[in-house]
Amino acid sequence: MMQVPERPRQAWRRVHEAARRQRNVIAAPRFSALTSRFRREEWNIGVVPQTIGDIVRHGITKPIEWWPDRGPWRMLADPSILVDPDGRRILFAEHLDHRIGRGEIWGARLAAGETLSKAVLRPWMRSSAHLSYPQPVFDTNGCMYFMAETWQAGALHLWRRMDDSLAHVGPIIPEPLLDPTPWHDGTTWWLFCTSRFVGSNQQLRLYYADRLEGPWTAHPRNPVKSDPASSRPAGPIVRVDGDLIRPAQDCSETYGGGIVLNRIMRLDRDCFEEAPIRRLQADTVYPHGLHTLCSAGDLTLVDGKRLSFRSWDIPRKIFVAGADWMRPMLKPSLPARLPLPA
Repeated sequence: MMQVPERPRQAWRRVHEAARRQRNVIAAPRFSALTSRFRREEWNIGVVPQTIGDIVRHGITKPIEWWPDRGPWRMLADPSILVDPDGRRILFAEHLDHRIGRGEIWGARLAAGETLSKAVLRPWMRSSAHLSYPQPVFDTNGCMYFMAETWQAGALHLWRRMDDSLAHVGPIIPEPLLDPTPWHDGTTWWLFCTSRFVGSNQQLRLYYADRLEGPWTAHPRNPVKSDPASSRPAGPIVRVDGDLIRPAQDCSETYGGGIVLNRIMRLDRDCFEEAPIRRLQADTVYPHGLHTLCSAGDLTLVDGKRLSFRSWDIPRKIFVAGADWMRPMLKPSLPARLPLPA
């Protein structure tokens, strides 16, 4: 099992708190602690010129090509990609406007061989509820399904491909789940996630079903893991060199501070075991976080975070906090039918 070394900031905090207790005085608040309440998270999508297998084996060793900055108000995160049988790819991502604080799913269709840098994401899935973490998947019969984080709607919802559109199947798990990540092992569908109101960044929850449309059953050992450094999902599960690898967020210091790759050693209806094998760091352009890892053939998609402080964020955050408080009371509706991204 990989031992993750203590980070300098963690060590500093430990020494600082020990000294404070010894002196029996209250430490003066740091300016950074005061401004952190009003700092914004600016996320962006990057392309790594490595296969996901190479990243699992060696880490991110090549420079990340970040997409152009979308300005002071907009950001992109949670990239995912679906490859159609004809070779065309559909790229999905969360798009968030800081002024309203609500995520939407944007999409783009790429022709076979077209580079990711030419993708032009457009609005695709909107709701009065926050939407994020798009997860397209094919079932065992080759039918496309789609799910996303829809916790503000009070449940996890599913859509099924019908011709050139997606039809709403309905809620499949009546709980406010975060970062739902499906995986099929050949016989059983598994769903990895966390809960919005109970251990959102540290308690991994697991569900299983015979079909994507359910019924879904909670694992008897939920939460199957409790660790802020390697629980919350961070992208699709992949198989590399025969091992099942589950990317997870390192939220031990900050939300989405890095990605920890876990090797799943046991997955069944009675037990779940995994161990961390590698931690992926953020880079210098977006130095404060990394929380999605998604294979795109010879390339890999990630997203990165940087924190910034802008004076107008103070009234903006107050407005967004009020909107977030009101939104669950509005009983948001979700799209009943969606055309596939153009």
